[in-house]
Amino acid sequence: MPIINMPLDTLLRIVNRDGDVIAAKDVPDTLHDMGVEVEELATIQQFVCDVCGKVIERTEAQGAPLSCSNCGTDYRERADAYQPLGAAQVLRLDMLAVRPDIFDPGGMARYMRGFLGVQTGLVEYAVAPPTLTVQVDPRLSEESSYRPHIACAVLRNVRLDHDRIKLLMNLQEGLHWALGRDRKLASIGVYDLDTLALDQPLRYEAVEPGALRFVPLGFSPGDPASALTPAEILEKHKTGVAYAHLLKPFSAYPLLRDGRGTVLSMPPIINSEVTRVTQATKRFFIDVTGLSLRTIERTLSTLVTSLQDVLPEVTVEAVTIDDPAGRRVTPDLSPQAMTLTLSEAADTIGVALPMERLVALLERMGHGVERRDDDTLSVRVPAWRNDVMHPVDLIEDAAIAFGYQNLEPRLVPTFTVGAAQPMEETAAIARRVMTGLGFHQVLTLPLTSEPAAFEKWSVEPDPWTVRIANPISVAQTICRVSLLPGILETLAMNKQYDLPQRLFEVGDVCLADDSAETGAREERHLAAAMIGTHVGYADIRAVADALTHELTGAAAGGADTAARCAPIEHASYIPGRVASLRDAAGGPIGVLGELHPQVLENYGLRHPVVAIELVVARLAGSGTEP
Repeated sequence: MPIINMPLDTLLRIVNRDGDVIAAKDVPDTLHDMGVEVEELATIQQFVCDVCGKVIERTEAQGAPLSCSNCGTDYRERADAYQPLGAAQVLRLDMLAVRPDIFDPGGMARYMRGFLGVQTGLVEYAVAPPTLTVQVDPRLSEESSYRPHIACAVLRNVRLDHDRIKLLMNLQEGLHWALGRDRKLASIGVYDLDTLALDQPLRYEAVEPGALRFVPLGFSPGDPASALTPAEILEKHKTGVAYAHLLKPFSAYPLLRDGRGTVLSMPPIINSEVTRVTQATKRFFIDVTGLSLRTIERTLSTLVTSLQDVLPEVTVEAVTIDDPAGRRVTPDLSPQAMTLTLSEAADTIGVALPMERLVALLERMGHGVERRDDDTLSVRVPAWRNDVMHPVDLIEDAAIAFGYQNLEPRLVPTFTVGAAQPMEETAAIARRVMTGLGFHQVLTLPLTSEPAAFEKWSVEPDPWTVRIANPISVAQTICRVSLLPGILETLAMNKQYDLPQRLFEVGDVCLADDSAETGAREERHLAAAMIGTHVGYADIRAVADALTHELTGAAAGGADTAARCAPIEHASYIPGRVASLRDAAGGPIGVLGELHPQVLENYGLRHPVVAIELVVARLAGSGTEP
């Protein structure tokens, strides 16, 4: 969860703008009751970047900044590129990522005023009709340059100083992180409207990587060498390098330009220097571009409403968006309609709330509420509340307003005694044995891909593999059928450390199974690998002997049972140095041996590796014989 520096004086000024509502000493306890965790009240030092105007906050322990997170200027190379602004008192808040609407003093003050009963119900903001239009290039919906959605707004009567610019940039960064997923789903651009030609529609379009040049934010517009192509920005500008991965797969890049061709920005990378916001800026043009229409609309709603609370003199004007799907007007601050029943809220919270009390609690949390009948409420959820997606989220809001400290704890009506499942007890013994043998436990990802699971191991895809219908990335397309690929990936990432290295994991794999209720089943495996200059088959056989001996004693009460190692052929292992571990009835338990050089080369490993993987349920009750 992010730590947000909330300026105490600004927060108090907005909350108390209509009269004394709360004193500074009461703010931490009130925030706690609101569900916001206060880390500390701290004094921070402020510095302003002379290149882009960002105000940088640093604690005394952190010292002076080394670089600017906004424009990428390295202050170690340009010591004169920033100036101190003095100290400020801030509340350091440990915030939930699902509530970016309260990352700034404007949104937090709105929340606090409602919670304290000063401004209850749905807060409404005026939005003037649009006078500007943005035309969207259909090519931005194609795979070659996919960033199809844009939402915009105009803010007029803006008055800025260092503190207000700091709040704007901090809010922008917070939204990039929380809603935009580090600019992937949504990225924000804020521009000086007076630098733009507005006699024609603005254009959000796809351009070739070398089609034009513009001066990115932080570069000198008077230097001809500062004008870069979009491709050069991804290679030479520090922000471009940091976010190049978002555009590298594309053959055309998104660009926002005005009627005369002036570049506003190259989303989601960098703004143009000629449209930068300064203290002299009087009007904003704001855009949010991204992959998710819902996300960009929520981001824009959060941004403009929070700025209106910080800058009450500002007026918001809508913008018309002409895109291939039709015409839209943004920002759309229409509330989301939801239904909540009194009985469901009472059952979930555990308190029989009267209807009037539930209405009052929801209004304190900023919702518009109307009574439909004796058990049903119609709730209008603010457009900036991205976290409310289900009636249970409304119930959580009501519980926060009611106060968790006011809930009376009650004992459960039926008492039971819990116990670990037999499989978990066996797995716990196996972990203790492996750590006793000098192995370190790792936890690897349960989702993988066919190249990682099979191609690197020189084996054919397992017919029982469970495939993901809509994977989020090419690296997570299937459920793992073996633990060893993850362990080998871990060894590959730790090549710089001393040898030998011994790693193991006890975890579940997933296998397709038509007889299972869900069409798949989980199977508990144990896998281990050793890498070193002199490891060989005998080393991993000794591990198998010790492991099966200990688990036999636990499962069979110390009675001897029989298991043996039988030679097999396996494409992942060196011929003659691989064996199948089998139980007394001849059933397979697992495979152990020395990995083939081709497998090692696939992982970039330069020393011998021995490995073992067993099915824990089959291993219990078996021992080994010479």
